Amino acid sequence: MRPLKLVLAPERIPHSAPRLSHSTRITMYSLAALGLALLILTFWFAVARPVKVLPRIAPLPAFTLEDQYGLPINSNDLLGRTVFINFTYTRCGEDCAAQREQLVALREHLRAEGSLGSEVLLLTISFDPERDTREALQTYAAQLAADRRSWRFATGDPPELKVLIGGELGFYYGQPDTNGMIKHDQRVILVDSNGMIRARYAAERLHVRTFLRDINLVRQELGSSGLMRQVYEASHLFLCYPD
Repeated sequence: MRPLKLVLAPERIPHSAPRLSHSTRITMYSLAALGLALLILTFWFAVARPVKVLPRIAPLPAFTLEDQYGLPINSNDLLGRTVFINFTYTRCGEDCAAQREQLVALREHLRAEGSLGSEVLLLTISFDPERDTREALQTYAAQLAADRRSWRFATGDPPELKVLIGGELGFYYGQPDTNGMIKHDQRVILVDSNGMIRARYAAERLHVRTFLRDINLVRQELGSSGLMRQVYEASHLFLCYPD
């Protein structure tokens, strides 16, 4: 029997890992620091919400109505200005008093600052066209000392109004009772100059201070550019809405 020969494999000398160059290490550390800084900044932005915006709720639905002088008014006519739209009927008495008072107060503030009509418009839409004729709307506008250039009053055909107000905008109003009174949501909406609905005010939020604050928020956002525009977009991403 031949003796066995033990053959040993040659010893492998481990290769040392390639060393990174100084410039590569600096680049990696810089990227890591930048990522950490962005993470911290994102967390701070989400918590602190340094810039407030109004939500972009939905585009204002297209419509064509008729104002108190029988002239057409449509959704395209509103572009280029911030618009407050309320939905009511002219014979609504005490139930609508608070809404009327706040809109009149808003009108006076806007007039004092010089933005009434040129930058901000008021539009009242009646959902009772049978009784709110041109003459009735003119009388109602006169009672509020409304200037047609800054506060328009409109109505339309009942089916179209129902689709617009009750359907697309989701505001409730019922049929007139035996006394001609109509149950309805006390709502106002704010539409920006691009035709986007930015706020929906329920009865408890109908206050001129809130209206003026939101006008300024929209004004600042739409007037931004460059880096500040990106900050506003980030504010929408993190839902930085006012309380």
